Amino acid sequence: MKKIKSRIIRYLVLGLLLLLVFTVYLYSPISQVGDSIWAAHTSVSIIKEGNTNLDEYSGELARSQYGVLDNINGHYYTIFPIGTSILSVPVIFPIVYFFENKIDLTIESHFISVFFPSIKAHYEAHNEIINSEKLGILAFNPDLQKFVASFLVTVTALFIYLISNFFLDSWSSLAVTFIFAFCTSSWSTASRALWQHGPSMLMLSICLYLLLVAKNKPWIIQFVGIPLAFSYVVRPTNSLSIIAISVFILIKYRRYFLHFVAWGLTIGIPFLMYNLSIYHHILSPYYQPSRLASSPYFLEALLGNLISPSRGLFIFTPIFLFSLGGVIWLFKVKRISALDYCLLAILILHWLSISSFPHWWAGYSFGPRFFSDIIPYFIYFLVRMMQGIETINWNRTKLVIVSIFVSFTMVSLFIHYRGATHYQVHDWNAIPVSVDQFPERLWDWQDIQFMRGL
Repeated sequence: MKKIKSRIIRYLVLGLLLLLVFTVYLYSPISQVGDSIWAAHTSVSIIKEGNTNLDEYSGELARSQYGVLDNINGHYYTIFPIGTSILSVPVIFPIVYFFENKIDLTIESHFISVFFPSIKAHYEAHNEIINSEKLGILAFNPDLQKFVASFLVTVTALFIYLISNFFLDSWSSLAVTFIFAFCTSSWSTASRALWQHGPSMLMLSICLYLLLVAKNKPWIIQFVGIPLAFSYVVRPTNSLSIIAISVFILIKYRRYFLHFVAWGLTIGIPFLMYNLSIYHHILSPYYQPSRLASSPYFLEALLGNLISPSRGLFIFTPIFLFSLGGVIWLFKVKRISALDYCLLAILILHWLSISSFPHWWAGYSFGPRFFSDIIPYFIYFLVRMMQGIETINWNRTKLVIVSIFVSFTMVSLFIHYRGATHYQVHDWNAIPVSVDQFPERLWDWQDIQFMRGL
């Protein structure tokens, strides 16, 4: 009876934590709609018209001067991958249904006030507008993107808890979930708009969870092919995860490898057919390898992505230094596995990949945006470090380690809190001059991005 009661309490606390995550995400004021500007429109187009072109938004397209769009045979499409829009459909569909059906305007106004407050005044001034225009107003509003992005990252937080639970007790797993949700770019970047990063994290978290489940249930490994393939539909850099994990499965689970490939093809074949139908190539221009051009800033980018005062991973998320500690601990106690090598290889290859972009600082971003996709892998090694800390008997050494861990967690929390709630840190990108035109600002220790406004 005690075990059942304890389990109920843990699940209740987890549910409350996830509700807290979603609520905090939703009401954190910063929205970063930029490259993601047409993601929600594409989702609505899929729901309403069964296609991904944006022709029905002609007025908005003209006002946006056709930015970040492809014109293919007279039809307009976002230049970015469609995976984010597809994953957003189940979240946006009930909202579309809500606005398409005649309901009490008081209920509608209340719903808008709670979930999409920034368009409340516009809605109340246009109560009689037709449904199609309502959907256009809604899709163009950053609140919808933030709502969907917050939901997707909250679901990712659930998988982070499940992953942590393989190595830690439930309460420690809740702590890891909190760190993932509030002490990383999950809060300051992935939940702020429909970037590719949030859906990418979700797909990779599901992959990692299934990989861990397969240790005791090998037949599960075949289903990794589904989220892994879809991660590529979301973001091309996830090809690194596809390569590394495929090699891992071929070596460790050869019996199920063809099944794994077959499940992956259920995503891959429709994706390639879609590209052929639109672009007349198996991949869109966004996926072309030429985008990973040889950069004259490669060595600088390698360092910058880690320790730049305004983009460095370990500057903005110092708690991930303990992820490096997790790798070292696994080597030290000789417990490093083939899966660990696989994930470590992905981390290194991803670092090399994003450093090869001439625009390695990710434009007008907050902190290490390009590292956001693989946060689940950093969390995995953080969990392993926590597992190692738990094996140490309480003494002065453990007290020092735990104290540093808590301190780094609090610093990370503070930094990403500022990124999600303070406009000044985002103004840093343009003031006093554009970081895109003067990237040397990325190394200015006198003007650190997350310290703006203090």
